[in-house]
Parts: sequence; C-alpha cells; structure tokens
Amino acid sequence: MKDNTNILTFITWGILLAAVSVLLNDMREFEFNKFENFVNWAKTADKDAPWYSSQNAIEWSYYAISAGLFFWRGYLIYGFSYFLSILKEIENENYFSDNNIKYFKKIGTIFIQYTISVLILRFLLAAIGESTFNFFTELKAEFTFLIPAGLAFYILAEIFKRGKQAEEDNELTI
Repeated sequence: MKDNTNILTFITWGILLAAVSVLLNDMREFEFNKFENFVNWAKTADKDAPWYSSQNAIEWSYYAISAGLFFWRGYLIYGFSYFLSILKEIENENYFSDNNIKYFKKIGTIFIQYTISVLILRFLLAAIGESTFNFFTELKAEFTFLIPAGLAFYILAEIFKRGKQAEEDNELTI
C-alpha cells in the first residue's frame, strides 16, 4: 500500500506544480497593455468625478474581478493540496481519522465555493463588457465536474465518518 500512496503523492505533487505554473503564467500574461491603459487613465481621470461613475466603475471593476478570478484559482489549487494530507493519513494507516473526514469536507466546500464564485465573477466581467459569457457554455466547460465532485467529497466524508464509527464499535466488541 505504501508504494501506491507514494505514487499517488508524486502524481498529486505533479498536478499541483503544473496548476501553480499555469496560474503564474496566466498572471504574467494578464493583459499588461490594459494595465498600462489603466495607469494612464488613472493619471488623467477626473478626480472630482464620483468613483461609481460609469468609466471609473468599469476600469476599477475589471481589475478587481480579474484579481478575484486569480484568487479563486489559487484557492482551488489550495483545495487540491488537501489530497496530500489525505494520502499522508492513509500512509500512516489512519484511514477513518477525523482529519480525513475534515479534509474531505474542506475539499468539497472549496470546489463548490470556487464554482459559484467564478461563475458570478465571470458574469460580472461579461456585464462590464470585458468578456463574452454564456452561462451554459461556462457550466459545460470546466465547471461541469466541480459541483458534483464537491458533493461527492461531502458523501465521502460521511462514509468515512460512519466507517470510523463502525471501526470504534468493532474495537469495543473485542
């Protein structure tokens, strides 16, 4: 079993490192020309205009939403890192530990929070005209599996919780 958990640990680390490198690359390629335009606009913007005027709101919201999208992608990667903790518990033969139950719930919560938050942010980005957004296309693309996967992790947490109870009951009968 130890060999299998080592292999899974290496695979998980590979996926995490690849995901982090993709995120960093996307952040690096984040429309620097738009950022220069934003800085130029900020220098020449009417300081007496309220912050919620249409041009001010559009300029500020685009960058705030883009930063939010980068944050949520990082948060999803953080959620994947819990797989390493689960594998460590399994390697120590603590299959039905409280930690594994907690980790499965956290992963499920992160998957669902990510999906809902990113859908909302992409909708807002499309509303300010910086993106094309089609709810059904987005839902079919990367999000199709995340909500069911999040729910599956909640189910796994409940299964592990009951497995722990059965294990404790079994120890008491010996």
